[in-house]
Amino acid sequence: MKIKLTCIAMVFLWTVSCFAAGQEKTVTITTLVDFAPYCFKKKNAIDHLQETIPPGSDSSQLQGYSWDVVRESFHEMGYTIFLMITPWTRGMGYVQKGTADVIFPAIKTRKREEIFLYSNAVVDETNIVVYVSANSDVDMQKGLASLQGCRISQVRGWAYGKKWEADQGIIKDSTDTILQGFKMLDRKNVFGVVGYENAFDCKLKTEGIIDKYKKSPPIDHVADYLMGKKNHGPAVRIVSDFDAGKKKIMDNGKLETINTKWKWIDPS
Repeated sequence: MKIKLTCIAMVFLWTVSCFAAGQEKTVTITTLVDFAPYCFKKKNAIDHLQETIPPGSDSSQLQGYSWDVVRESFHEMGYTIFLMITPWTRGMGYVQKGTADVIFPAIKTRKREEIFLYSNAVVDETNIVVYVSANSDVDMQKGLASLQGCRISQVRGWAYGKKWEADQGIIKDSTDTILQGFKMLDRKNVFGVVGYENAFDCKLKTEGIIDKYKKSPPIDHVADYLMGKKNHGPAVRIVSDFDAGKKKIMDNGKLETINTKWKWIDPS
């Protein structure tokens, strides 16, 4: 009799455990780490290719405005996050293959919208500008029209908005990193560097070289979103839950706390 009761109890506990496991909400997120102040490495952090972050916890290596928005939104919805830190192009590949559910922060482009679905909620916003040498006498008041025929550096795999994407008159040279583009500018291999104003200003300030360059008026203002593959089964639910979580942190004041923490960023 005792053996029978023990077996029944074990079956019951196993059933409850399986039900609880089935109810657990998880999301695999990939993002880059060299994109301050949005997503960047914590000081003296140890690199982890993958990291598990349950609700109420934070990454041991990643910080930034966009990360805080995404993490708090998913945690508000009860998600455990499996975080993968990769270069942007590799992360995009992970999403396309289904290795990761979503990637952020992602700008909308016509080509991406054919393959990916986007959140309705914005992760962050920024201006797109072009940097040139401080002693350049070019008049950039006409925006992209001022740069027709010019050779401009852009980071490979990154998007700079639909206006930049559609322009066919600018010669676009791809680089692997932000600083590689500015080194090309220093050597006069390119006329300028296109970039995200907040992130590129932050990088130049960190390197102590911001005074070597000046920038155009904004050629576009873009928003970044959470992005998943259209035919990846869980992506629609995950993106929808992110939207709901973002609304919750707006309503309960957590977003305002994030905005205050990163006070020099204008999240609009």
